[in-house]
Amino acid sequence: MLFAGALLLALSAGAEEGEPLEPELAISFNMKDDDLTLSPQNKLPDEPETVKRVNAQYDEILTIRRDQQPVNVGEWASDSVKYSREILIEEANIWWQEIDEGYGNNNCEWVFYVKVNDETVQESSHDCGQRSDEEPYRSSYSLGTSLTLEENDVFSVEITYEGTEDVNIYYDNITYDTGYTVKSKPLSFYGGSGGGGSVVIEFTEAWPVDWNTNLKGGYVMLMGMDGYMGDNTQASVSEGAEHEMTNGTIATGTVITWNGVVGNELKIMLHYTQFDHMGGGGNGTNGTTNDPLVTLTIVTTATISDDSGFLGLPGFPLLLAVPALAFAARRCR
Repeated sequence: MLFAGALLLALSAGAEEGEPLEPELAISFNMKDDDLTLSPQNKLPDEPETVKRVNAQYDEILTIRRDQQPVNVGEWASDSVKYSREILIEEANIWWQEIDEGYGNNNCEWVFYVKVNDETVQESSHDCGQRSDEEPYRSSYSLGTSLTLEENDVFSVEITYEGTEDVNIYYDNITYDTGYTVKSKPLSFYGGSGGGGSVVIEFTEAWPVDWNTNLKGGYVMLMGMDGYMGDNTQASVSEGAEHEMTNGTIATGTVITWNGVVGNELKIMLHYTQFDHMGGGGNGTNGTTNDPLVTLTIVTTATISDDSGFLGLPGFPLLLAVPALAFAARRCR
């Protein structure tokens, strides 16, 4: 497990507007099955992957394959960013498999063209490296591309493949996280409240996703002492207040509300995908060891009472803390 950072930050009752909690996260922008979109959004656990066959182009003389030509795999683009963000595209991750045609010398490479608003800002070529014709294999390729995105900017990556073997690419489900590891500050937290059996948090999103899907998939959890777990079927998502971001952009908050809450010493764990909520490590929640894990833990320092507010104080805000922020990219070898 690679720790992206450890920090202890708090939003107190007097936190001023414009000073949200903005932890840096390493998240996966997944290549989606529409063959157009890059998104942190993930499918539900029972939804299947997409498989794309890429047919190699080359010259063949006396059974010797040579002079391979680049083949366009596709281009996937993010949604437009809602407010300015700095991002670092650390690496490309591809789940792929050679299609065994009895030819044992596939000298292949991937080329990644990183673009902002359709303008190429970096071209990066990588030898395919280790590969498998028996099962899909996850390969990672360093990009190290830093970008400054202003409101409504879009970043995209076009991929080409050069080789002497056809390949399949697997993407867009919980197991096959083909896409890009990106460091940024995609979520800005504005506090919350609790009382009367309810807990509420609010945040803005640079790249909005469907939090109803994330609640349904168990990617977001409200937990407490003695194994208490909030009921996500009693949670709802709604629009929050308008917030002024650092560059003056106005962003509308996302609010998640849990009802019927009875636990003590609560914490809220937000992810874009499944995670080991018991902190046991080892296999991922889908039974594999190759799931990306991005965990933001928000710990409440008070206990919900039967009355309104915390500790009997109406409207007492949550004290939000991020005691540990971790990113783990687990790979099969």
